[in-house]
Amino acid sequence: MNNSISNGIKWGPFTLRIPFIHIKFRSGEFLQGLVISGATAFAAAPLGMQLGLTFEEAVALSLIAGTLISAGPIIFGEPMAPGWVTPAVPLVMGALATAGMYGVQPCVDGVCQYNPDSFRFLAAMCIEFTILILVLGITGMGKKLVEIIPRGLKAGIILGAALAAFHQVFFKDFDAYMTQPISMTTAIVLCVITTFSNPFKKLATKSRVFSVLGSLGLLPGFVVAGLVAYFLNEVQFNIEWGFKIPAVLSLIEKTSPLYLGFPDLNMYIDAIPLVLIGYMLLFGDLVTGTEVLKDAQKSRPDQTLPIDLNRSHLSVGIRNLLGIFINPFFPTQGALWTGVHVVVADRWKQGPKAMPSIFDGIGSYYLMGIPFLYFTLPFVTLMQPLMVMALTLTLILTGFACAYIAMSIPKKDSEMATALLIAFFITFYSAWIGLVVGIILSLFVDGYERDAEA
Repeated sequence: MNNSISNGIKWGPFTLRIPFIHIKFRSGEFLQGLVISGATAFAAAPLGMQLGLTFEEAVALSLIAGTLISAGPIIFGEPMAPGWVTPAVPLVMGALATAGMYGVQPCVDGVCQYNPDSFRFLAAMCIEFTILILVLGITGMGKKLVEIIPRGLKAGIILGAALAAFHQVFFKDFDAYMTQPISMTTAIVLCVITTFSNPFKKLATKSRVFSVLGSLGLLPGFVVAGLVAYFLNEVQFNIEWGFKIPAVLSLIEKTSPLYLGFPDLNMYIDAIPLVLIGYMLLFGDLVTGTEVLKDAQKSRPDQTLPIDLNRSHLSVGIRNLLGIFINPFFPTQGALWTGVHVVVADRWKQGPKAMPSIFDGIGSYYLMGIPFLYFTLPFVTLMQPLMVMALTLTLILTGFACAYIAMSIPKKDSEMATALLIAFFITFYSAWIGLVVGIILSLFVDGYERDAEA
């Protein structure tokens, strides 16, 4: 039996795998990670700038989020490709906007007015999320919590994430969309086709070219749209050369509760529904990631993958805990980047010659945990005018994926109607109102039924 899975340095329930020693460099996954990370690395930057961070501080925000994410497989030994709790992003943005803490005018070059309460509120979410994850991880109660949520309420929450994403792109931030209308539309159309189109998927089963394009996620559409934007003068590139250290200290001073003070009680109360929704979405990612690994394991009896949901909870919880004190930016510390996870797992199950260890693939895809892109000025300045496009694509693809999932959950017409109302109230009012309406409808309209398929 190949023992590469067990290689590493044990610490508590975790396993540290040092890049180039316990994780072998794989050029194919590294190059894919390089280009795909290049397309998505700064998706969080426009969010930070809407909260009043400078571009340099937003780059530092992306650096910290990316570094903590890559700690999942490298420091904690998680056999999953980690990512954001992406469906929660538009809900959090909407909650901040409703509270008057997101996109506060006037905005200059995408940088809006800074309000320290924005980051205190984010810190409240991170603190509660961390406590919830750690408690449920240690007790193993996570699955039971998700199971008791009625189908209509569950579908409504996920559909609310989809509706909030579309509302953010096509209503709240529509002015940003119209600064690059042709290239944005091109990017959305191409990425939706390569990700969700059934005719495209049929072509991918018959053609290696279409199969590769589909496996690259948003990258092909992003590259084509970037070229369209350049040739139509929708963006202007000002490439700089050299290296620059991101403004990490300035970011910490403007976002960490150690400098700003910790949140007040009202912020903790307002954060509760968002945290509960975030956990439900996180648990769904954990289940998805686990099922992908179990399927791949059938083809690799030579290795046993270290799947442990309790450890996964602890890993995400500790990463969020670290984020609280450095840069609380809920919900960028999640468990799964589904597209990357599927690609790596598919490659690993082809056998030891294709990929000796799944950690070699994940580590290489995450650039061996070395965040050199954020220090490289040619890359940073190349991506600067394309950041909003990267965020827009992230939200649109998230919206489509959530809509697909949400529509498949209800088993009764009443549950479908309940889901639609919950999504409406979550998007246009607040998470609290949406959850209360959802509970009432689930009890008195649907009739409570425990979801055994959770």
